Amino acid sequence: MTIHPLVFQSMWLASCCYAAGRGGAPERFASAALFTGGAVTLMCIWLRPPTRGAYSVIEAGIALTDLTLFLSVVVIALISTRFWPMLMASMLGCGLFGHLAKPLGPDILPRAYYMTVAFWGYPVVILLAVATWRHRTRLKRYGVDHAWVWQLPRRYRNGWSVDELARPLSQN
Repeated sequence: MTIHPLVFQSMWLASCCYAAGRGGAPERFASAALFTGGAVTLMCIWLRPPTRGAYSVIEAGIALTDLTLFLSVVVIALISTRFWPMLMASMLGCGLFGHLAKPLGPDILPRAYYMTVAFWGYPVVILLAVATWRHRTRLKRYGVDHAWVWQLPRRYRNGWSVDELARPLSQN
């Protein structure tokens, strides 16, 4: 057995727990989605028929799980004030396109198919941890970190910068 699955699973659990405990609402939603997606992926791997080789044909259960995870992160990107969900959605989209490699080229080696799909998990869990750390930094710096678009102050929606919002308004 290689060490790769153990390293990834420990990073995945640590990142999800950190985001669930210390993150804002978008980080917590993404953490729940990543945790659920990872658990379902593990179930798909464990329930794979032993007669079939791993990644020798398209992994339909994992592909559907990746699609669901991608769509949930896209929804977070559309309604949150954060930049990282767009970046995470693009990473998940690259992994999702890896599932198209097998039907388009059936002679692709199972290991290459696995690597195109599994590679993007590492930057995704690292991004979630960094996003949670940045949320904590913004909370310390500004005292508030608006999670959703509708929570932004009207002044910000009217074109004010974050630095202008941090200064108090004059009392004139």
